[in-house]
Amino acid sequence: MERWLSLAYVGAVLLLGLINLWPRLTTQFAPVQANQNPSSEPPAVLQPGPVRPPVARVNLNTASQAEIESLPGVGPTLAQRIIENRPYRSVEELERVRGIGPKLIERLRPLVVP
Repeated sequence: MERWLSLAYVGAVLLLGLINLWPRLTTQFAPVQANQNPSSEPPAVLQPGPVRPPVARVNLNTASQAEIESLPGVGPTLAQRIIENRPYRSVEELERVRGIGPKLIERLRPLVVP
């Protein structure tokens, strides 16, 4: 009898874990908006996927220290060094800033503009 209770307990824990993880395991699609004008044609290609807000890129030459600090891997000291080494003509020029290496540049590349 005790063995069946143990198996039932393990099964209940696994079921609760699956219920908790299920929303993350399923694909979420962008909401479809109803067409206001029924005479217009539907779009040629619908692309499912999560809705992501557009990311505003940080301009290295004009951004404030707070904006630069909002970048991943950049703290107050590094942000100050970036400001001191302005102007930048390309993202690769961040290498001249002490504390920034190739890995951080690749992480920042989609988030900044010179």
